[in-house]
Amino acid sequence: MTIETPTPEAVTLTLTLTPACVERLYEIVNRYNADIMALKGPLSLQKWLHLHLRELAVQDELTEAAERLQRQAQADAVAAIKAERARLMESV
Repeated sequence: MTIETPTPEAVTLTLTLTPACVERLYEIVNRYNADIMALKGPLSLQKWLHLHLRELAVQDELTEAAERLQRQAQADAVAAIKAERARLMESV
């Protein structure tokens, strides 16, 4: 069974959130804003939700890229250590 993915198009969402949910979300947004305010200024709840929905959309690719970069950094570090060991061994 194949699941067809619809052609991407812009989507406008209308969410109904309980007051308790909104209160908790504002707490999260305020913590987020405290960390980034100096860099970009505070986000509204709507902009924060939009940002995080977009981040969810690219999360798999970002995770894959981060893991690939970590593997490459590890390989580069191992190679540098081996080269430095060889250089030091030549000096004694």
